[in-house]
Amino acid sequence: MASSDYVILARLPSAQEYHDLREVCNLTPPPMEAVPKSLANSFGCFLGFERKAMLDDTRPAPDQHPVAMGRLVGDGALFLILCDVAVHPDHQGKGLGKRITKTLVDYVDEKAPQAYVSLVADHLAQGLYPQFGFEDVKPSIGMYRCRPIQSNPEAWAARQAKNEAMKRGGRESAGGAS
Repeated sequence: MASSDYVILARLPSAQEYHDLREVCNLTPPPMEAVPKSLANSFGCFLGFERKAMLDDTRPAPDQHPVAMGRLVGDGALFLILCDVAVHPDHQGKGLGKRITKTLVDYVDEKAPQAYVSLVADHLAQGLYPQFGFEDVKPSIGMYRCRPIQSNPEAWAARQAKNEAMKRGGRESAGGAS
């Protein structure tokens, strides 16, 4: 399949679609009870669908699920975070991650051109973002705080194992922006 075999639509996924796509892409699955509020507070969200299964260029079939997504959160003017860039493993390597990212960047340029846009990229996705104008923050350093992960030994161990697999170059652990 080529990139043109997909349609990118501005819309939110269902809570279940969001959860499932993050999980299949090896991104930390969020607690379901927090997903609806999180999605409702999106500044912009774009989903990728297989064109062949759509009713037309703007409507997915009722039982069709997105195979890619990307989202922006923030204040809508000065500070935005590009997050949740994820492409289902069966659809990776076909330009969908690039299309979703370009769509997000174009959206920022149109709707919030003054915004400082930041992101956190998994190891294997770090090569994607510089082509869209993103720069390393060095000498600054990125940090995070997430008590559910940091206080749960099983979640912490799973995250450490994922990081080690990515350092070894294992594609099976590739995700996207967290």
